[in-house]
Amino acid sequence: MWATCLSLVVLLPIVLLALQPARIAQAQDERCFEGENPAITDCIAGRFRAVWEASGGLPVFGYPLTPATFSATPDGAFLSQTFERARFELHPENAPPYDVLLGRLGDELLLRRGVNWQDIAPGQPIAGCQFFEVTRHNVCDQAPGQGFLSYWRSNGLDFGDPGVSFHESLALWGYPLTEAFVETNPDGDTVLTQWFERARFEWHPNNPMQYRVLLGRLGAEIRPVELLPTVSQVNLYLIAVGDAGAQGRPIGCDDSLVAVRIDIPPTTTPLTAAYQRLLALNAREFGESGFYNALYQSDLQLQSATVENGTATVRLTGTLRLGGVCDNPRVEAQLEETALQFPTVDRVNVFINGEPLEDVLSLQ
Repeated sequence: MWATCLSLVVLLPIVLLALQPARIAQAQDERCFEGENPAITDCIAGRFRAVWEASGGLPVFGYPLTPATFSATPDGAFLSQTFERARFELHPENAPPYDVLLGRLGDELLLRRGVNWQDIAPGQPIAGCQFFEVTRHNVCDQAPGQGFLSYWRSNGLDFGDPGVSFHESLALWGYPLTEAFVETNPDGDTVLTQWFERARFEWHPNNPMQYRVLLGRLGAEIRPVELLPTVSQVNLYLIAVGDAGAQGRPIGCDDSLVAVRIDIPPTTTPLTAAYQRLLALNAREFGESGFYNALYQSDLQLQSATVENGTATVRLTGTLRLGGVCDNPRVEAQLEETALQFPTVDRVNVFINGEPLEDVLSLQ
């Protein structure tokens, strides 16, 4: 035993000395940003630095938000580093330049919002645009020689191809997951937006020409799922018809809004889960309770549900069908209270096919 311990004592300094040159070399290889932005305390080094510098740098990827650490991602466990607009992953099983790949943050963030891109209606080929058969969506320019298509084609991961090749652009951005549509971004700007596997493009036509296509800060927006609280119960809101508020909050037509607590699979996105469960109800009455569901005739799907600064924004698609004038306050109460049950929500804006709920109800 003592011989073993002595061997370890002798070997440990040797191992540390052997590691020291590698650490010194890594430190010398580091690029840090505190001099230009004191808030950025993480550095880049090695292959991550090489790819960052060769494939777009600050305008494309942004600053590093984390150190390079071995962590789990939806695609597996890798040495990874998150930047403002991307996540780098090291795949040592691949030979350079294919050993650094980008995480599919666009797909991950859409799923975090309750949107599965495969449920989105596909597009049809449009003249002058590029149609991607794999996901069946177009990428188009918004002005001659300017816009999403030109930007997609003019940037890519540097694999050493002449110019910027298709597969270099694909490695950087991925395939389009949506058509271009108008969306309000986390900064509150309502802009033409298109989601890709690894990016979100935004069109800002009033900016100088070189800044009209901006990239969403997907790395900053996404948060590690394991740090978020897990919820296994939510409320569904149904109507007690004609009970004058005896069982819940009074609403129009002498009805009341009643909360029914249900179990759901543990989730970190309970707002999304609550809307999905509510919209999945297709019976006029909820179980044996007798509570009325004013949405039972409708065919609505959740496109996204997000919370920003206390305001929930819920976007639905499909057809709203009502059974009479009293269904207007019932539907409004069911949809709005679903979000207001959560303590982080003070206000809620519901849209159906891009139109505010109150406008849709006024046409019924």
